[in-house]
Amino acid sequence: MGQTITSITDMVSYAGDLRRAAKQQPVPEVAQKIQRSAQQLENTALKHISQAAPHLGKLLDTFA
Repeated sequence: MGQTITSITDMVSYAGDLRRAAKQQPVPEVAQKIQRSAQQLENTALKHISQAAPHLGKLLDTFA
């Protein structure tokens, strides 16, 4: 089956993998769906960071 994402680092890493896969996708609609999935995964990771370490989340918000 699929792999389980167990940490924030894994989320961000997998989001990068998804972005690279989207760039190689020949079908634009599929590439857009993959990009949206990567963005959602990154957003989820950032939300987890904000909950676990609020000061780190605020710092990251200044960069985003």
